[in-house]
Amino acid sequence: MIVHAQIGQGELTVGLIGLVAVAACGIWGLARWLVSGPASPEPWDDQIAAAVEGENALPLCHLCLTQQNGSADFCSECGAPVGQYTNWLPYPYLFSIGHTLRIGTTENFKRSPLIILGFILFALAEYMLFAPVYWFLFLRNLFRQRRLPPSESHIPID
Repeated sequence: MIVHAQIGQGELTVGLIGLVAVAACGIWGLARWLVSGPASPEPWDDQIAAAVEGENALPLCHLCLTQQNGSADFCSECGAPVGQYTNWLPYPYLFSIGHTLRIGTTENFKRSPLIILGFILFALAEYMLFAPVYWFLFLRNLFRQRRLPPSESHIPID
């Protein structure tokens, strides 16, 4: 004989509250475990840290390593967004997005599955209607063969 138990609304509510409490305790324990981990060592010594933190230190472009003044939003050499708040300001943010998408269609970048997926999803999130056009240009750049300059051994001699 099979006995069917009926769960009332009150027991279901108590069960859900208990489940949420157990999940919250688990998240709290995970957060405490992550925070209590060992501190990562500084990659440089005190002299370099003082030079980086000094008043006369200038920021560098992350792509071409050109020195930038503190108020520049974009690198004067390569056009990369270098300003501290460039990606947060409404108007310069558009140029930053354009620079990122342009890297995928015209420049060489590290080709890993995660980066390729990131370019595809970023194009879909930013420009849903034009994403297929971007994907075509992106894939064309992805599979483009690098043309090597001809070596001197291939030059015909008269």
